[in-house]
Amino acid sequence: MSHVHLPLTPSWLLWPYPWVWALLLLLVLPLLWLLWLRPQRRPVIRFSSLDALRAAGGATRRRAWLTLPALRTAALGCLIVAAARPQTPNESRRILVEGIAIQMVLDTSVSMLDIDLSPRDQRMTRVDVVKDVFRRFVAGEDDLPGRPNDLIGMIRFAKYADSVCPLTLDHAALLEVLKGTDIPTDRFGRAPDEYNQTAIGDGLALAVERLKDLKRTTGSGGQLVITSRIVVLLTDGENNTGMIAPEQAGELAATYGIKVYTILAGTGQRFAWGRLPMNDRDLRRIAEVTGGKHYVATNRDALEQVYKEIDQLERTKTEEHSYVEWGELSWKWLAVAFGLLSLQTLLDATLLRKIP
Repeated sequence: MSHVHLPLTPSWLLWPYPWVWALLLLLVLPLLWLLWLRPQRRPVIRFSSLDALRAAGGATRRRAWLTLPALRTAALGCLIVAAARPQTPNESRRILVEGIAIQMVLDTSVSMLDIDLSPRDQRMTRVDVVKDVFRRFVAGEDDLPGRPNDLIGMIRFAKYADSVCPLTLDHAALLEVLKGTDIPTDRFGRAPDEYNQTAIGDGLALAVERLKDLKRTTGSGGQLVITSRIVVLLTDGENNTGMIAPEQAGELAATYGIKVYTILAGTGQRFAWGRLPMNDRDLRRIAEVTGGKHYVATNRDALEQVYKEIDQLERTKTEEHSYVEWGELSWKWLAVAFGLLSLQTLLDATLLRKIP
């Protein structure tokens, strides 16, 4: 499970009940101020003339005389606020994530250079269309929300199967690998021999190998719970090579509880006289025995709908809990009150001292 704390520090203060009633004491401060300023009989010293004192700045002296009551009033106000226990809330959310491990198995045989999946007014090979839709499936775009909490890996296959990206949460690295996935050709458009055959069984078997030992919980302290392991197998043709038959690979996946979604992309194999429809019996059997589903995508829009459906069928579960921590602010007001009283005492004993 993933515990994500998202602090939301607000700018307002809250006052807990019943301490908030202490703020009513602030209404007493004006009365105290009047009491401190009322005329009082004080000891006096007789002078023959007050002209010298007036010349020394009596108005300034009177303003300075108001400083001490003001400091005492402010200090008492701070003490009252501190008694009301001002607090600030710090809200956090704990998100519990139950993710899915997804192994993308992509056919990169030379037939994937066909352009029958191209959208209107564009010329894109099958592999480029698949890469674009899969990128949006992972990162999220348009109607696809993305898979930020899922472990996703990638396997490519033609004559041989190769794991090009391990299962990872670093989807930026995965998409870089996906971006660089191409089918090499020479200047005459011919691909190397290893790209001229299709080993569907070997590709699926390698995906099962990568998923079967994956622990249900990964990360330190159980940060991510893997509740489901699935394979998205996309090809445009039939199995014609490899050490493992597609049906055997499907039974192997079923043994380990791995669900396989199979996709037959394209409108068939192209020949000089037209196109020959592909036999998808093996793909249907794989989906059936593993509890997955088989799809046929004859254009880009159909392929996008396939990924949307898979996205809805295999959803990451998240559970969110909110809680609030309260921070006490009384000590700040107490510190200000102590400072004001200290200043008042210092001034009363030095610059603003009274005689006698």
